[in-house]
Amino acid sequence: MDRMIRIALPLVACVGLAALATPAAAQAQTPVWEENFEGTSIDGNTWTYDVGTGCQIGICGWGNSELQYYTSRPENARIENGNLVIEARRENFEGSPFTSARLKTEGRVHFKYGTLEARIKTPEAGNGVWPAYWLLGAVGVWPDRGEIDIMEIGNVDGIAAGMANRLVGGAVHWNYGGGHASHADYADFPSDLHDDYRTYRMTWDPQFIRVSVDGLQYFEMAISDIEGASLHEFHAPHVLLLNLAVGGSYTGIFDPNGITAPLPGRMLVDWIRLYQDHPDSELHIGGNNATPPGRFGIYSEQSGLAGALDFGSNADLFVWNNLSPIAGAPFEGNEAMAFRASAGQWFGLGILTDYRNMSAYAGGALKFHMRTTTPATFKIGINTSFGDSWVDFTANGPNYGLVRDGQWHEVTIPFSAFYDLDLHAVKQMFMVVADPPAQDVEFFIDNVYYQSP
Repeated sequence: MDRMIRIALPLVACVGLAALATPAAAQAQTPVWEENFEGTSIDGNTWTYDVGTGCQIGICGWGNSELQYYTSRPENARIENGNLVIEARRENFEGSPFTSARLKTEGRVHFKYGTLEARIKTPEAGNGVWPAYWLLGAVGVWPDRGEIDIMEIGNVDGIAAGMANRLVGGAVHWNYGGGHASHADYADFPSDLHDDYRTYRMTWDPQFIRVSVDGLQYFEMAISDIEGASLHEFHAPHVLLLNLAVGGSYTGIFDPNGITAPLPGRMLVDWIRLYQDHPDSELHIGGNNATPPGRFGIYSEQSGLAGALDFGSNADLFVWNNLSPIAGAPFEGNEAMAFRASAGQWFGLGILTDYRNMSAYAGGALKFHMRTTTPATFKIGINTSFGDSWVDFTANGPNYGLVRDGQWHEVTIPFSAFYDLDLHAVKQMFMVVADPPAQDVEFFIDNVYYQSP
């Protein structure tokens, strides 16, 4: 679903039902995770949203020239009669001609290997509506992170053949030799898929990824040749996504006037179940790994912390560009981030971790000590499932306690000052970046921590 244009190693096949294999029935077992949508609202401990057009993260149209604006409004995503409802609507919103929703379990539910089933009723695809049920690798940048498309309907070839609502596809995407590789299979189902609920099942183990609908297999990919085919992405945890797109490259329709599928269109998800029995399976439930409240040390040696990053073990400091270490006494402890940036080049750094559930810190603040004399504008950021979120420090604007006099000052940025911050899924807990300064810049940062309310 993410940047679906296939530009390398396309291995695409379209098969009819006569060629379909019937996989063995799933063993009767207890799901290790399930979602039955029994509440009155979407559970934020399980789901979060991608919002907007993708431009905010540098992939306008979500990499596929899609025409909708994704929202988190109940008009586009809600719980109704025991179903998750994702609704695409024709309406002008924030400059886009359509709205819809894209939900994901990023930072909340990640898994590797298993049998994943979902009971879904898709909308009438017609021309331009594109439902999808898929996975993305939990770590990395596409296509390095990998992608498994379990179900997609509304393909351009299906539209051209007059079977838009019968042609169902599965695909995988990965990085091969520094480029994008993909493999896709399609099947012509004997009746319109949107006529009723269908059970879409993926089985994923170290040898194969296979996908079926109502027991009929329509996709298979061998993944055991990890080194030869560069398939590392499919042996790492993935997150689940559900969305309903409008237009774009998969449908071959790029003009809003060309969308003739009935709108509003609704994708209904009754339940989702994950079974795991392979010894190398992995399952991460973010809600079971929430960081306790208090003070959490990002780059701090103070005592009394509720927890702290361990550099070299679960955290790394990455210098991105134009920063040279300099000597300087720390504010506390034995170390500080002390750097010089040369004039005329952007500079930046970030502290990278695994996923951290910092939801107990909502309503709290990012705190650190800093000393500098630069008048240059810089940004302090946090990266979460929503992408990068930044707070600007300008010479004449809010500086949250910083005084640029060369002395140590405590800086306190309330988390509410960051735009689109998902504290359930923090990936880079502290970042600094700046456009090219007019003069050399020296700065010192120490005692960085999160403070809960």
